[in-house]
Formats: sequence, structure tokens, C-alpha cells
Amino acid sequence: MHSTFSTRGAQRRSIVRNTIRSREPSCIMQLTVDAAAVTSLRQLVVRMCGAAFEYMRIDPSADVGKVKVWLCLSQPVAARVAAAVLRCLPATEFGPVFNTATKVSQ
Repeated sequence: MHSTFSTRGAQRRSIVRNTIRSREPSCIMQLTVDAAAVTSLRQLVVRMCGAAFEYMRIDPSADVGKVKVWLCLSQPVAARVAAAVLRCLPATEFGPVFNTATKVSQ
């Protein structure tokens, strides 16, 4: 294999194709977790959701040692993920859950 060969373009196309095919509604879950638990949270969500997991956004919180996390995933798996997160990371604080199909008026 050539040293500059990359499969990222091919992977990106398959991700876009699979996302377009998916007709399940998505939701965004807001969580606040300890900064040291972010990797465990990501591994748990990826293991449980698989293709139903779309993205994760992480921002520092006002509380020292905590971060805010937004998980975008399919609605059918949201309740199972929430239960698993509470079981594995009991110090997690849950915020609102938003349906991405709902339009927010300004």
C-alpha cells in the first residue's frame, strides 16, 4: 500500500449513503458527566448503538471537572442508552432530549 493512500473518502461516502437510507427519527440527548468518564461514555454508546449513533459533541461545563455532552442518535435506542448510562455512570446528570425532526421557532 502506498504511504499516502487513505480510505477516509471511501468511508465517508458509505457513512453518508447509510445516513440517507436511515429513515428513523433522531434525537439529541444532553448529559453532564465527569471529564474522566467521557471515554467510557463514548465506548458504551458506540457499543450499544452501532449505526444508530450519529455524533457526539463535548464542551466544558461551568462545573470544574465536568463536561457537557450532546449525543445524537436514533430515537428507538435512546431509552436503552439512557438506562445503560445510568447503570454504568451513575453520577451522570441528564438534561433535555430534543427530537431533531421538530422545528424550533425563534
